[in-house]
Amino acid sequence: MSDDKRINKDERKTLEEIERICGIPFRRVNMTAYNKVENLFNIDENGFINMLGFDLKKLDLDEEKINLLGDFAKQLKSIETFLFNIPEGKKVPEWLKDLNFVKELILRSSNLPAIPECIKDFKNLKTLFITGNRIAKLPEWLPTLNGLKWLNLNDTTQTLDLTSSNMDILRALHEKNIKVSDPTFNLHINFGVPLEHIEIIKKISWKKDGLNRVFSEKLDSIDAPWRDPGKYGVNLRIFDGKILHLSITQQLGKEETKINDLPEDFGKLQDLTIISLTGNKINALPESIGELKNLKQLMLSDNQLISLPELFVNLTSLQKLDLSNNKFNQIPTQLWALTELTELNLTGNDLSSEENTIIQKVPDLIREYLRKKATIRVFISHAVVDFESYRIGDLVNYLKKQKEISEVYFCEADLAGNIDEWMLDAVQKCQLILFIGTKKSVFNSVDCANELQLADKFSIPIIPIKGYDVDWSNLAEKNLSRELGLEFDKDNFDAFCEDLYKYIENFKREINLMEKKERRQGIIDIYERFRLILDEVMSDINRKLDSLGQRLAKLENK
Repeated sequence: MSDDKRINKDERKTLEEIERICGIPFRRVNMTAYNKVENLFNIDENGFINMLGFDLKKLDLDEEKINLLGDFAKQLKSIETFLFNIPEGKKVPEWLKDLNFVKELILRSSNLPAIPECIKDFKNLKTLFITGNRIAKLPEWLPTLNGLKWLNLNDTTQTLDLTSSNMDILRALHEKNIKVSDPTFNLHINFGVPLEHIEIIKKISWKKDGLNRVFSEKLDSIDAPWRDPGKYGVNLRIFDGKILHLSITQQLGKEETKINDLPEDFGKLQDLTIISLTGNKINALPESIGELKNLKQLMLSDNQLISLPELFVNLTSLQKLDLSNNKFNQIPTQLWALTELTELNLTGNDLSSEENTIIQKVPDLIREYLRKKATIRVFISHAVVDFESYRIGDLVNYLKKQKEISEVYFCEADLAGNIDEWMLDAVQKCQLILFIGTKKSVFNSVDCANELQLADKFSIPIIPIKGYDVDWSNLAEKNLSRELGLEFDKDNFDAFCEDLYKYIENFKREINLMEKKERRQGIIDIYERFRLILDEVMSDINRKLDSLGQRLAKLENK
């Protein structure tokens, strides 16, 4: 208060004028260290004002009054700490340059795009807080502030460009033993995290007005166990420059701190072994999460997930997965591939009664249940000239709509580019090939022959579909068995499509199409069953022939 008798008489008059302009009394903060911007002051032991703060956002003064404030503020020559902010859209007042005698300058949450140029003349400056602004580029003169002991750039992580220029400036400050509070700098210089990975951390999307503080901790070993860091924001645990553990913790009761998604390139953080994103608002994961081949624990409970990305199947090192209290209406089929999984929590989702029973089982039994339901990619091998007559386009459209088929590849007549390269890539992606067997495809198609060779190379099962102008004996020359095939029916095309899909469903349940070794063994098992059946049939025929021969012999003897 300006009537405080301990204030120097002349300075009290100056403070009274400041209060009159602002229309409010200023609060005395009897603390030597304070960095919250308010309309405040403090005095030293001799009654001189050594701390002054202007919360210009709350004061909402016009430009004339702001200039008057400066006229009075620069009269207070004993100020050591000056705190202020600037309303959005306003410029830094010209009179700031006249306060170049202060030792501590705190300019917070003003959306400034750059550090004010006039600060380069603050020769007595020891502490500079530029937190909560939108600074992208640091000025080259920053290391020339010879008295500077502490630069605080916290909460500028989202906007500070990760350029070599900025890093060089921060490094120069660091080499002069100046404390730099900036998560970006800290991660790069003190923890050795590559700038590319820091850029991804920056992108983590918090809602408007949310917190994006980054906390880092060094681990003693690459196998360090998980523990809850207990800090609100982005928590990173790092070993040898590699981010191993990442958690994003929201503040209880503050919805604005919950994240909605992860950056598309999140999968580049390939050293991650543990991720905890519990209690946020994530409704989808990026496909790139499938690139986290070292991930062992993933906690995603209490989010809004309804499905998992297709490439989730690549997380084959995952041992613990918590998907409880999300919005799944069925068990994600991608979990079939997680062979190392020993802990799985799917409780609290809107599953059917059958699947609520399934999730109580051990992961191995859950995987077997999902394997039979998992979607597959199908390749249709056909001669281009047969496209219209065998209604390949209609067949593709039908199969794409089916629940257990995720993609259908086929060679279009106008396919451009390197066809061999496309064929190699497409066939490798698939778990099943449908071969449209015709005279052209069987006897006179280089592409079809290549596709059959690739299928054999990658152990991809083939269901042959016999056309009208060939016999099963012709297909047998290509090692295509009628026991595994169907006959095309153009007169009942819809019924043929339905029968084909049912056949594929049964085929999936008979053979594990998801693993190369299992696919090959499955086909061998089917052929072995057919061989045993055929042997039994032939044995039965031989028995009947023997019996008939014996009867004929008896008749002849009579």
